[in-house]
Amino acid sequence: MDKINFDAEYVRPIIRGEKVTTIRKGIKSYPVGRIVDLTVNYTPFARARVEKVVVKRVSELTDEDAKRDGFSSKDELIQALRRIYGDIKDSDFVTIVHFVVVESYVR
Repeated sequence: MDKINFDAEYVRPIIRGEKVTTIRKGIKSYPVGRIVDLTVNYTPFARARVEKVVVKRVSELTDEDAKRDGFSSKDELIQALRRIYGDIKDSDFVTIVHFVVVESYVR
């Protein structure tokens, strides 16, 4: 089964439906329609269906993209991306993966 790994701080927002996307640096391929494991340290905490995948440049990200990803603004989102990936330029591509949790292992 395909997996999408997250930092532990994102588990609760995902389970509560406050984070319904993940934004990954680079152009990535995710299987739309497929059920994937959502993991922390490669241990599953939920299963989700990949609903849509969108590729944008960092400069094209919006506040709406940030809100779907659990952040209050584009600036806050970009700060988090820099913390995770290091230097990110406006011209870099990111892949936005939209998902819906279909099963949670967290109570």
